[in-house]
Amino acid sequence: MVMLTPGIDLSQQNLSGQNFTGQDGTGANLFKVTAQNTIFDNTLLIDANLREADLFRASFVGADLTRADLTLVTGQQSDFTDTTLVDAKLDSGNFSSEQSERTKFIRANLDGATATLANFKATDFTGATLTNTNFEGANLEGVILNSVNATGANFQLTNFTDATVSSSIFDLANLSGVVLTDTNPAVQMEVSNTSFRGANLTNFSAEDVNLSSTDFRSFVDPNTGVVTETQLTGARIADTNLSGSNFTNVNAEGIFLERADLTNTIFTGADLSGSNLNGATLTGADFTGGVELDGAFLEGVNFSGVDLTGANLSGANLKGANLSGADLSGVDLTGADLTGANLTGAELDNAFVQDATLDKADLTGAILIGADFSDGSDADVFGASLVDGIVIGANVTNADFRDSILIKSNFTDAIGIEPANFDGADTTDAIIPGVTV
Repeated sequence: MVMLTPGIDLSQQNLSGQNFTGQDGTGANLFKVTAQNTIFDNTLLIDANLREADLFRASFVGADLTRADLTLVTGQQSDFTDTTLVDAKLDSGNFSSEQSERTKFIRANLDGATATLANFKATDFTGATLTNTNFEGANLEGVILNSVNATGANFQLTNFTDATVSSSIFDLANLSGVVLTDTNPAVQMEVSNTSFRGANLTNFSAEDVNLSSTDFRSFVDPNTGVVTETQLTGARIADTNLSGSNFTNVNAEGIFLERADLTNTIFTGADLSGSNLNGATLTGADFTGGVELDGAFLEGVNFSGVDLTGANLSGANLKGANLSGADLSGVDLTGADLTGANLTGAELDNAFVQDATLDKADLTGAILIGADFSDGSDADVFGASLVDGIVIGANVTNADFRDSILIKSNFTDAIGIEPANFDGADTTDAIIPGVTV
């Protein structure tokens, strides 16, 4: 029976079925060994060479493979539970399995390890430490990543089809271009209660996935105080459950959130310029803190009762949007298209709406006190279009409607008509008590 000793050379030998529990194989040369069903539990294999080894159904429970070379190994259905693989090489290894007989890296420590182009299909990584691990190009189809710490890991070009991810940390990780795909429409893919703080999610894609209660906030280094913003530029997260998630201060220009569930989601200070929220559910969502929504596609979006204080909606498409009861105080709507939008009871204090299109917009009861609709210092709707606008009961005190298009607009019971300025406005067929039309 072979015994492991430091530096021993067993290259290309057949070690199948043997038991090396607790032995010291530090620096051993196990190149291309056949070790099927072999037991290496609690074995020291620090700096060992296991390149191209056949480790089918081998057990490494509690073993130490720090800096070991497992490049191109066959590790299908092997057990690496509680194994230390710090700075190890697993590149191009085949650890694939089926769900009935998963390869196990449960609670394994792969800090700083490389696993590029490795095949981990259906592998169980529950509780694993994957900090700074390089998985670029790896196959992670059907893997379990529950309670995993993958801070700083690289997942570029990986395959996450049907993966299960929950209560895990992906802070500072690189997931740019990663696609979360669910091939089982009957069961929504789970990626809930997960942290992506400071992660690179540029062009990240997920559809029909449960990402509820996910943390996308910036990462603050506890030692240096350095802030790393989460990058979501160009991300596509359509038809996805993001309820209760936190996007505070994220950079998410062009993010695609069509039909996403954003109930109680926090977007404070986020940059959502050019985003698409068409059909999204926004009940209880927080858009305060100067959210950037300039140029966003928000046609038909329901913002009723939503606090948008200080948001930038310049050039946004808000056709048919429901802004009833919304707080638009200090909002920049310059050049926005509000055709057919419902602003019933909306608060527009100090809002900027120069050159906005408000054709057929419903402004019933809208509050315009002190609103600034131009680049001047006074409240106005300079150059705005309010064709068929319903401004019944609105407060337009000190508003400046010079050169505005108010054809067929209705200002019945509006407050502050007398001091308002309608010079040059087109008031054809308009109802504006006290003003000659």
